[in-house]
Amino acid sequence: MKNKILALLLTLVTLPAFAGVDGYLGYSSDYMWRGVSQSSGNAAMQGELKVSNGGLYGGVWASEVDFGDEATYEMDLFLGYELMVSDKFSVDVGVIQYNWDKGYDDVEEMFAKVHLKNVSFSYYVDTEDSDKDFMELQLRLPFVKFMDVWVDYGMFDEDNDFWALGMSKKLGDNLEARFYMLDDARQDQFMDNASLGLYFHF
Repeated sequence: MKNKILALLLTLVTLPAFAGVDGYLGYSSDYMWRGVSQSSGNAAMQGELKVSNGGLYGGVWASEVDFGDEATYEMDLFLGYELMVSDKFSVDVGVIQYNWDKGYDDVEEMFAKVHLKNVSFSYYVDTEDSDKDFMELQLRLPFVKFMDVWVDYGMFDEDNDFWALGMSKKLGDNLEARFYMLDDARQDQFMDNASLGLYFHF
């Protein structure tokens, strides 16, 4: 699987000049992923580079990590295709490969996402361990006009799930601020369950 993903990403890099290229560089007070800090509550530099052509896209995402061991960064390769059925409905399928510099084997997931107006449903399948499959439901709140606000519900199984609130505000043509808070922040653990990030888009 690894070699296939790399080959597909190399193909995307060689797309014609009319292909879209975008990305961002940012700094987050805490790298949170699926309800758990990946940086032990510490700040993390993050970035993404994405190439797209029509519905086809692929790229790389990276962040600092801190698990209390020798791993220092994570680098994810992704490849997908998004079909826009209408301006309010789309289907997105693809694959993600998670990589760490030290201490961990690569992990691959297949995913499928359905977007219907302000609701998104995503399902991720671990290619080697079905017990690690993950489901996410996201609801955007369009009545909040001055920023983007959404609610996340994520679940590995009925005993392992979480709720979260996300906010995003553009501070200019290229600058964006993001806030993310897990439901455990309500239990006098705000600093351990909330993150604030600033991102420059290009």
